[in-house]
Amino acid sequence: MPIHHTPLSRRRGRPAKGTPAARDAMLGAALHCFSRKGYDGAGLREIAAEAGVDPALISHQFGSKFALWKAVVDEIALRLAAARHSIEELHGGSGSTEERVREGLTRFITANCDIPELAKFLSDELSLPGERQDYILREIWEPYQEAMLPLLQEAREDGLLRHDGTPELTLMMVMGAVMLPLLMMRLKGLSKRDEAELSRRLVSDVLPMVLAAA
Repeated sequence: MPIHHTPLSRRRGRPAKGTPAARDAMLGAALHCFSRKGYDGAGLREIAAEAGVDPALISHQFGSKFALWKAVVDEIALRLAAARHSIEELHGGSGSTEERVREGLTRFITANCDIPELAKFLSDELSLPGERQDYILREIWEPYQEAMLPLLQEAREDGLLRHDGTPELTLMMVMGAVMLPLLMMRLKGLSKRDEAELSRRLVSDVLPMVLAAA
């Protein structure tokens, strides 16, 4: 079964200072603001207002906007870790190569869909060289590569990949095929039902683009 994650929450109301709920609210509001306005456009006062906390609490908890941004990335990486580990369990497991690769790609796609703001957040940050790009590559992209590439290498050796490219390029093509629809559909404002349907459609439509036997 695909791994599902609870998106970073943005709770309404004013959470109690110093509680896990307050931290979750700040991280959720930060992700929402960063994904809408970018790092430079998102202000701490706006993030605090959306989280329902005093701006001083963000400074006390995280110290700076960059530290808050890093905490958001760390939380995303933590929530994606279960899916990544489930993909790693498919390495050399039972079942045919095609079955394991299909399941690994399904889990990869679903995990990206389960954090609605992720596509916009990553597309903004990965387009700008610098410390933030390096941090995302190290904490999110490279661990996913390590999980997916052995499966894609098996697929290539068994002649299952539709295109004769490297596993690295194939994974980038999958990521692009997932991120652009998520980004565009997110602009329209998706309901939970719409998001679930989009996730299913991406799995059914992207896999045949990658696997010759899909």
